[in-house]
Amino acid sequence: RMKPRTTAQLSRAALIAALYMVLTLVPPFNALSFGAVQFRLGEALVLLPFLLDEAVPGVVAGCLVANFFSPFGIVDVVVGTGVTLSAALLTRSLRRTRRAWLGAMPPILLNAVVVPLYVSTLTLPAATAGSRPASIGQALAFAWSHLSWSVYIPVAATILAGEAAVVLLLGLPLLGLVRRYMNPSREAL
Repeated sequence: RMKPRTTAQLSRAALIAALYMVLTLVPPFNALSFGAVQFRLGEALVLLPFLLDEAVPGVVAGCLVANFFSPFGIVDVVVGTGVTLSAALLTRSLRRTRRAWLGAMPPILLNAVVVPLYVSTLTLPAATAGSRPASIGQALAFAWSHLSWSVYIPVAATILAGEAAVVLLLGLPLLGLVRRYMNPSREAL
């Protein structure tokens, strides 16, 4: 059953989306937000669904807008944002465990497994020499036909390392601050 949204919840969702976009797109933060090596500071916010329901649409909206500026085009908008949505919902579902580190696993693992499937192929010379695939179907077909484990594995390792660093080193302390100072609803605790 969906609970009615309050003005405060809508405001927090909008603030989370705006923070995600700023931390991902504004220099100098944008330097490592996209590519085979990623240290996307906006991902520090992906643990907020562990405490706040409104953080789910907030991080998803922020990621969606940020991914419109991705060099990987529509595939990052659709697939990358889908990964963030899935991770946010899984993180929210883990709140009953009361173990924030467990809530950190969905964004770390999903980003490390799924995102390199297209990043590792769309950064290849064959992808960058011609025009970018115009549709999600073309991008996914190109990624699938050019997938190489020898390229995928190092890209997956760097994305795993970057995501883990941001989520664990920045996201967990941020979650602690929110828990301490904001007093989210009893149900979220």
